[in-house]
Amino acid sequence: MQKIPITVVSGFLGSGKTSLLNGLLRATPTTEAEQGALDGTLVLVNELGAIGLDHRRSLAVTDTVVLLESGCLCCAVRGELVQALRQAFMDALHKKIPAFSRVLIETTGIADPAAVMYTLKYEPFLAERYRYAGCITVVDGCFGAMQLEQHREAVQQAVLADVLVISKTNLTDTDSLAELEVSLGRINPMAVRFQADHVPVLAELLHTANSTVEAPGRLKLAPLWTRGALRSASMHHGGVGVLTLSWSTPLQRSRFVAAVSALQELEHPYLLRLKGSVWFQNAIEAVLVHGVHKHLYPLDLPAPSAGDTSRSSFLVVITRDGPLAAPLEIFQRLLPGAHLAVSPEGNFVDS
Repeated sequence: MQKIPITVVSGFLGSGKTSLLNGLLRATPTTEAEQGALDGTLVLVNELGAIGLDHRRSLAVTDTVVLLESGCLCCAVRGELVQALRQAFMDALHKKIPAFSRVLIETTGIADPAAVMYTLKYEPFLAERYRYAGCITVVDGCFGAMQLEQHREAVQQAVLADVLVISKTNLTDTDSLAELEVSLGRINPMAVRFQADHVPVLAELLHTANSTVEAPGRLKLAPLWTRGALRSASMHHGGVGVLTLSWSTPLQRSRFVAAVSALQELEHPYLLRLKGSVWFQNAIEAVLVHGVHKHLYPLDLPAPSAGDTSRSSFLVVITRDGPLAAPLEIFQRLLPGAHLAVSPEGNFVDS
């Protein structure tokens, strides 16, 4: 059975998540692909009224589900997310609501997107029927820099994003916006970034988020790897450190697993995120690496190679409230031969 993709829409309090959703759902589709992104989409929100429904152009299907004229379903989440997703699936199965082929979940302003990832991985009913398809995080263009410095939740939402959307760009001066872009690039170098006034249509945005999950930028980083001794990269922002490493030869699987295990044993929540593409010895293709906190997803999903035969690997390690020396020492000891892909200033290093 083909699993239903779930995309999370995250962002700190007042960042503009609902405004983003409103704009995406109200946009008039001009192509079949754009219409297809609306047809069969289920949006889970805390309050139906928050998405500005026009009741003249919508139809109440049940007491918690509304069908928009665009073909998109909106569902109010009352209680546990697990129950909402389970109920929606069963209601569609029994034709109580129209069938849906994708889900958008708008989280609260202080929610951790990792909770959805964990739920989809470990809740048996959901794990068999749904799959995680990325996180779109909205960052406040006016107050985002301050929130990243002062609120752990804002940092967590940015770190776990596959797409970052900067809102309120019309209320922000150019210099402040540029500084925020740099900060976000350092916190999460793998995420695709958009400014709110240049956000693509829903179909493209969902595709971008899902593509970032499945292909974490390996080909983009490949030509930028640098050779030389392993050295510390002091890339910190709001207590977040980013270490980007590469290897030019295949790695021993057991030693890689040992290194990740050692990394996960550091004081929780030291490790925020682990992402990359690794080519193991005696393997015919690279595999994706994806971990959050102490949870590592199975190393069995092939990494899109697009003809890449370099047999090289890269890994992005994002930590919080701790020096980069600890993960650096782990990889230096267990996986020697690593190279930095990013300079201490946060810039890619040309090979």
